[in-house]
Amino acid sequence: MRKLSFLITVSVFYLLGCTTQPGISGMSASQGETILAELRDLKRLIIEQQSAPKPTAEAAPVKLSDSGNFSLGAADAPVTLFEFADYQCPFCKRFHESSFPELKTKYIDTGKVRYVVRDMPLSFHDKAMPAAIATRCAGAQGKFWPVFNALFAAQALSAELTHQVAIQAGVNEKLFEACLTNPSISKSIEADIAEAERLGVTGTPGFIIAERQGSEFVGSVLLGAQPVSVFIDKINSLLEAHK
Repeated sequence: MRKLSFLITVSVFYLLGCTTQPGISGMSASQGETILAELRDLKRLIIEQQSAPKPTAEAAPVKLSDSGNFSLGAADAPVTLFEFADYQCPFCKRFHESSFPELKTKYIDTGKVRYVVRDMPLSFHDKAMPAAIATRCAGAQGKFWPVFNALFAAQALSAELTHQVAIQAGVNEKLFEACLTNPSISKSIEADIAEAERLGVTGTPGFIIAERQGSEFVGSVLLGAQPVSVFIDKINSLLEAHK
């Protein structure tokens, strides 16, 4: 039973998202020699977790504020979808290719949902933090979304690609280069990472599907590149409650 539980858990982690455990994210051929050791470590961790008390109820709702990150959709939309993203995570890419287009057409473009980007570059993705910084610097010149979309559409992330798509988007290169070394940009990204940890977002993509309550947003955590139907069910539930 434990072996079956282990295999199922590994499969779910692998299929749905990048986790904060380095060995689970987008394993390449070069990682083949370490995969068995990493899986043994993961098995040990899962067995330890199996001995811990299991919750008997759904997790409590989480609360967060709107920190002014880049967003799409109506400011007064009844539902807000926060994504904590990593530009190097293959599962974030999968979400933006398979689920996001339908969500955008059905909910964001119609004023029902506002979509907010938060950054969560994982420590073992060496190109993720530079990409997040570059995207924010492009955003400082009004070019966030062309760069954001181009990075998730790319087959492979690199410093050269990130710079190229920013220039193609029309940024002022001198201002862009100066922004890349601005410590306030990396600090704001680190604040997003800390917020994700506080909320219980343990991997990417991580989502909070929430409704506004006064000056805060209250909602639930959803982890991984889930099927679009999962997002639709949760969004529709909040929209129905809002009526």
